[in-house]
Amino acid sequence: MSDSRHRQLSRIYQRTIEDDDDARSAVSAEPGILASGLFLEAVESDDVTSIETARVYFEDRLAFLGNLVPEDASAVRTGFEERLKAWA
Repeated sequence: MSDSRHRQLSRIYQRTIEDDDDARSAVSAEPGILASGLFLEAVESDDVTSIETARVYFEDRLAFLGNLVPEDASAVRTGFEERLKAWA
């Protein structure tokens, strides 16, 4: 794996992510898995203490993943927001 983003997506998707193309394919095919994974990370983070800080955490993680996530990331955002509503 070429970088930490691939390792992190491999953990979230529970399979080996070899390269950027593989990462983009995984996220595009199953954005809900990424949304769930990032939601679980937020819930487990000591820095996330509210809905607002969960959203900040999520946006930071999307920025870190950069070009591996579709530019608008709407499906990932929708999935994350659905989980936040259930958490609230």
